[in-house]
Amino acid sequence: QELLRFRDDSASPDYQTALAIQQAWQPVPPEQESSVAVSFSWLCEQNSRLLNFLGSERLINLCLSKSGAVQLSMHPERSEILRGCAREISNFLYETEAFLSGYEKFLLLGVAADHKLEQPYREEIIALRHQLASLQVKVEQELAEVTRPFFSGEELSGGELPASGSDFQQWQAHCRLLKDHLQRLGSAKHVCAIESIHELILWLHKCFLTRLWPVASASGQGKMSKVFATKFSKPRANYYNIADFTTPQQQPLFDKTCHDALRQFSADSVTVLNMPDCTRLSIQLQCHACTIDLLEQAEGGKQRTFRLCYSEKLAGESKQNRRGKLLRMWFLAQTLSQYQKKNGFNTPDIHFNEQTGQILFEFTHLRAKKDLQRMFVDILSLLEKLKNLDIYLSSLNLDESQTQWSMAAIRERLNNPSFSATNQFALEHIHWRLACEARISLVNRCTHDRTLRHLVEAALIFSSAPTSTIEALLDDQSERDRQALLWHFLLSHPYRAKPWVDKYFNWWLADETTAMQLVSQNGRILEDLAPQIRDQRAIVFAAVKSHPEAIAYAPESFRNDFDIMNCALANEKENIGSVIALIGAELWSNRGLFHQLLTTAVKNTSWTLHCSPVAAYLRQNPQLYKELLLLTLELHDTYHLFPPDEMKNLLNDDHLYRKLALKMLSEYGGWLRHFPEFKNDREVVYTAVGSNPLALPYAGSEFQADKALVKEAVKKMGNVLKYASDELQDDNEIVLAAVKNDGRALEYASGRLRASPQIVTAALANTGRALQYADEHLKRHPDYLRLAVNHYPGCNAFYDLDEDQCGNKELLTIGVLKDPGNFGFVDEELSDDEELAQLAVRNYGVMLKHASSRLRGQKCIVTLAVQNKGMALEYASPEMQACEDVVKVAVQNSGMALKFASDRLKDCPEVVKLALQENPLALEFAGDTCRNNHELVNIAVQSDGNALRYVGRTLQDDPQIIAAAINSIGVVAVKHIQQLDACKSSSDESSSDESSPDQLCLVM
Repeated sequence: QELLRFRDDSASPDYQTALAIQQAWQPVPPEQESSVAVSFSWLCEQNSRLLNFLGSERLINLCLSKSGAVQLSMHPERSEILRGCAREISNFLYETEAFLSGYEKFLLLGVAADHKLEQPYREEIIALRHQLASLQVKVEQELAEVTRPFFSGEELSGGELPASGSDFQQWQAHCRLLKDHLQRLGSAKHVCAIESIHELILWLHKCFLTRLWPVASASGQGKMSKVFATKFSKPRANYYNIADFTTPQQQPLFDKTCHDALRQFSADSVTVLNMPDCTRLSIQLQCHACTIDLLEQAEGGKQRTFRLCYSEKLAGESKQNRRGKLLRMWFLAQTLSQYQKKNGFNTPDIHFNEQTGQILFEFTHLRAKKDLQRMFVDILSLLEKLKNLDIYLSSLNLDESQTQWSMAAIRERLNNPSFSATNQFALEHIHWRLACEARISLVNRCTHDRTLRHLVEAALIFSSAPTSTIEALLDDQSERDRQALLWHFLLSHPYRAKPWVDKYFNWWLADETTAMQLVSQNGRILEDLAPQIRDQRAIVFAAVKSHPEAIAYAPESFRNDFDIMNCALANEKENIGSVIALIGAELWSNRGLFHQLLTTAVKNTSWTLHCSPVAAYLRQNPQLYKELLLLTLELHDTYHLFPPDEMKNLLNDDHLYRKLALKMLSEYGGWLRHFPEFKNDREVVYTAVGSNPLALPYAGSEFQADKALVKEAVKKMGNVLKYASDELQDDNEIVLAAVKNDGRALEYASGRLRASPQIVTAALANTGRALQYADEHLKRHPDYLRLAVNHYPGCNAFYDLDEDQCGNKELLTIGVLKDPGNFGFVDEELSDDEELAQLAVRNYGVMLKHASSRLRGQKCIVTLAVQNKGMALEYASPEMQACEDVVKVAVQNSGMALKFASDRLKDCPEVVKLALQENPLALEFAGDTCRNNHELVNIAVQSDGNALRYVGRTLQDDPQIIAAAINSIGVVAVKHIQQLDACKSSSDESSSDESSPDQLCLVM
């Protein structure tokens, strides 16, 4: 039956194309192997090349996926195709081994110059080679099983499966297992947990990005520097690493414009490799990662190219989370596809790799270097906005088609013109929803669509405006604009929007076609539909499919409709218990149908057995609990179940209970505390501690003294040294492994080892915070103090030091170099130290506030501060706030710094113009003369119509100014600003009328 089902599949794999793209490996040119920059670039390229082996169009996926294996078994040329797949796997393994060798050579460039790096790097390579060798054996074993049914002696035969001595289901299982060894789409947390070639590639990618800085620093190649991110208002600064291999004579791709944009960017980490004809950035942004390449001459004749490779972790995610992340990728692709249309660039080439969760965007044949740099600034602003957008997108239904989201679906939506209307609407609604629900504007430098900009401004107003304001704004709109606003408002806030829908478009909720559109996008609108529409099964079905909890708003009869309730349970993720509680009495009492519904719920989410309505029912039906538990164990990696004692009573089966414990502990080792009966069971304890070292305190004392187990635990989580036996806390090898992972584990070392120079040095090299746990005579030793300050995370290096140490210039210099926020700890004497102050404000301008009053009046110091962060002008002396040169530098960095300029400069057209060019809302702080200057005001409102709030009285009604503001932010926002101005004027007049006679006399 499975074979027959796939015979009619029209989307047959393109095996010939997959065979044609097999390529040979190209090693690093021998003469360039000693170059850090070239080796690093090769590692980046090889990483991408290896991931391409796992693409959806390559043989590994086409032959070994569940559906692909079935289709392969029926293909007339299956022998040749399988031969090609075996060859591709062989190439894949060979190139992975080359990748590891290239990484080893890269590390040796650092080891050759700094022998202290040799031992840790050698240990790392040995562990990686061990994992690769183990994986190669497993792959070869499974590959033999996959090819065996096709062999007759030495040659492949074309016999049908199952061949003699083989079983089709077993052969399929071998295909899946082979694919799993190659392509288990996970991210290992430690080397020994790597279980696939793909995980090894991900691990190596992470490693060579992390090692670029120490290898380049040790080798002495290139100029190493840090860019301090000034995005944060807190007295701290994140910093990003730059390895620069350009020469002063070369004009770099990564110029001051790119530098400044990166300063304003917020990310978990950024590594920049700058070369004469290429700049590569690796960026980690919360849940996703990306790389950006600026290429002067890309391969394949693409010439000047901007490349963005955006990655998401899709494997192992729940269906809802995966959908949200794919929607985020769609949003990025849709935005960048529109971006080129307004900038004169070629349409981007977009390549999808669903197997590895990547989209690659390439803008090729750019005309000038400045186009590369401008694109970098623009796309950085888009990434800044993107972050965790999937949280808001995951429940969004873009259209009635209920798209099954995948990379193929994204590609189809982008390339098929029939999707253009729904794409545009979805893009608009995403912008509206984020603005209206979360007050987040997604408008950025990539957003050139006026409709989107105007819609966002309206949504920001609707998010918090009072009823009277919304009514006045809607009354003032054309019928078409009012309809667009209310449609988005209704979809995002049905309760708030309903009064206006009833007033202007009451037929929406009583018309079958319109109601179907609404509930397909937001099922909760079912509550607001006219009764005769809410009684229609198709409407209820669409609403439940969109939002399962909408069943609460359906008539009672539909809660006894098996298909509708089954649909709700198949789609609900977060509140499965509330949906189960809504099942009608007839279904609840029908044992067979109710059990089917519970099975659907278990298949959908691992939370099912945990929710109270089900738990209460299963207590009375232990056999059903066993069946559903086994299904949960089979389908879900993570799940939530009853408390262990209750599970044991329900199961009454030690074998199944132990199996459950092993499954749970392989995911959540810390739950060993719930299974005290297994604390001396070797397999269970090893499984738990291997999954999570925090299981160690719940293991028996025998295992807390097990050196092999404890060593593996502390290598992953140093602080669990606390739970090791006294003997192991005094073991040099164990404690060294612990403090290398987390220096603070020194707290749990024996007194003897807390005085060991080797142990304390290793702990401080991990984190300066370990100093507080060192032996007293080492705490005050200059060498250990320097090491602690140099390795203290963030800007709190001096919290643990005494007053004398905070007055030590050498230590403070080390601390400020590490993080300029440490300048906040200077004593009164050192706050007047010019050298130290320059070091701090150059990298984090607001540290000017900790400088002495003398230095805050020194032009060179203040200029350095405002060059880094314009708002540091707040801490400059009045003389510097009145210095035109200093203020110009400040407002060019941050237009809002105009707030701290002297009154004279606030009315200086030249200064104000610079401020408005950086931030048009700086008009708020301009003097009256400048706020009534037509040229300056026009600059502001053209860039951001919200500057209309700050326009002087003589220009508030100027038609040209009003038209420019409307073009920027739309009619709704301009009308709102005018309403606010009218209210303010009325309030001012009222206050004037109520003035006392004495006040009037004084005025006269």
